[in-house]
Amino acid sequence: MLALDAVLQSVATALQKEDADRGRAPTGGYPLTALSAARAGSGGAGGRASDSGLGRAGGGSARAVVRGAARGAAALSGAYALRDGDATQLREIGLDLDELRRLPPRSQISRILQAVLGDAGHPDDAALRRATVQHVKDIVLAPEPPSPEDSLRGLVAQWIYELSLVELASQKARDTISAKDVVRKQEWLRGWLKRRVRDIRIPDAKRMTVKEFTSTAANVTEEALRMLRATRT
Repeated sequence: MLALDAVLQSVATALQKEDADRGRAPTGGYPLTALSAARAGSGGAGGRASDSGLGRAGGGSARAVVRGAARGAAALSGAYALRDGDATQLREIGLDLDELRRLPPRSQISRILQAVLGDAGHPDDAALRRATVQHVKDIVLAPEPPSPEDSLRGLVAQWIYELSLVELASQKARDTISAKDVVRKQEWLRGWLKRRVRDIRIPDAKRMTVKEFTSTAANVTEEALRMLRATRT
């Protein structure tokens, strides 16, 4: 097995960087006011750009990683609410069903992402948008959308992967890793995440509220990072 040394350490340390109580998702989930871009301010991964540390050697914030997953999940909830015609859930993330229905599908996707994630003003913000956008597209555009559980697993796996790419780019810029090693690490990590996150148990998400869905995303992310940390040797 390929040891992912520094990049795994950077991502896995995210849950250890701060005091444990601050690093875990709050019991019952994050308040939605802490997740919506319009209410939480800039910084898609952690609410403020200063909360995001991945992409800098030795940095990392549990709140950035776990809250980022919750924010991505809020966007997924908006996409499912749009498909289901659920005006109440859309209002919870600052969106209006009638307004969205007047827009073409691509504009609907953009509106959901902007409302929840805001602008990508930091590498971690851009990583979160990349991790989220394809899943929102699949929910809104597919004739038969993926299940909420599959979307959630895909989001978490892609989010951790995208953060790892930010760290790999930082290492490569400092000439601490070769281009060949970057490719090898990317391939190993993508496959590992798909296999392991797929096996994380998720309760039936079809009837979850937005807050419950975002809380589940945070919990799955914590479990994925725990397994990642245990894999590092």
